[in-house]
Amino acid sequence: MTSTGATYRAAIIGHTGRGNYGHGLDIVYQGLPSVEVVAVADPDEAGRKRAQERTGAPAAYADFREMLKRESPNLVSIAPRYLGERVDMVEAASGAGAHIFLEKPMAATLAEADNMLDACAAAGVKMAVAHQSRLHPATLHAVELVRQGEIGKLRLARGYGKMDHRGGGEDLMALGTHILDMMRLFTGDARWVSGDLVVGSRLAGPEDVRQAGDEIGPIAGDGLRATIGFEGGAVGMFESFTNLCSPSAGSPCSLFAVDLVGEEGQLSLQGGVTKGLYKHPHPYAVPGASADRWESVPVPSAAPGEMAGTKAPPGVDLMQTANQRIVLDLLAAVEEGREPLGSGERARAALELIQAVTAAHKAGGRVALPLQDRTHPLG
Repeated sequence: MTSTGATYRAAIIGHTGRGNYGHGLDIVYQGLPSVEVVAVADPDEAGRKRAQERTGAPAAYADFREMLKRESPNLVSIAPRYLGERVDMVEAASGAGAHIFLEKPMAATLAEADNMLDACAAAGVKMAVAHQSRLHPATLHAVELVRQGEIGKLRLARGYGKMDHRGGGEDLMALGTHILDMMRLFTGDARWVSGDLVVGSRLAGPEDVRQAGDEIGPIAGDGLRATIGFEGGAVGMFESFTNLCSPSAGSPCSLFAVDLVGEEGQLSLQGGVTKGLYKHPHPYAVPGASADRWESVPVPSAAPGEMAGTKAPPGVDLMQTANQRIVLDLLAAVEEGREPLGSGERARAALELIQAVTAAHKAGGRVALPLQDRTHPLG
């Protein structure tokens, strides 16, 4: 127990100027009675001071290893968006006996993801990754509708990234991790992947490889299409193209979306922490046919502001709400002796699909899963 009577002593690891504190992972514990924030670590002095003020942490450290040693937390947020320090931070936190809430994407390579999960397993700690869409009420309601046969047997899961200036390989890594993680909720494990990375209308070559932002590793091309074969018989598709959904395009488009096509209809999940859930009565659009339209699907468990077209109450931070769902499930998983719903293992499975797209492009065909080569396909 902590000094406040809370069950968990939480610490926060950030790095101002090198990934900062992504998507509210530093303030996630505010308002959770079972958690007391005891310290924050940041090597940047000014950033560390701001983080301490923002989080209310009584102690602050320049070195996260010193913080872990002195404060003995049993819960740690690893918040930087950049991936270059990710393995060191996870290994240090797990070695200190702390359960981990980890910013996405999980890692730059499968080898790094393997090392992190091995460290957690050896220490007997659990990890949850910030895939906020996985536990969104609209996503969970869609899972239940598919289970009940609302659209018949699922035959296709089609996903899109944000398709902004990061379209293509960067979108696949930075934001496709959410979409592919959601797709696996409906389809299960994958058995094979094929994919093409393109520059304009031509296939990307070695000369097109470049380093992406946020230390996510090498990428190639400004667009991609991928096909995934899932063990249950459904096929997955993912595509992303640079600036296809740029505001300057002047037309609406799918952002951050998963379409679920069954034998008797379709469901569509649109958006991030504010979602829309829609249903189409046919497995394919039938222009001119009666009832050929998408209809909004009510989500009984959604809070105000969480669904597209509704407004959050004043002072409500929907990202905070989404993050706290993940943390509360992580803590419940610890106490119940189960894996978190947004576990590191599931995040690694999404990362494997991402890496498999590039591996398939490089191989010029289809690749089988699991991938035997755990290094980055582009070196």
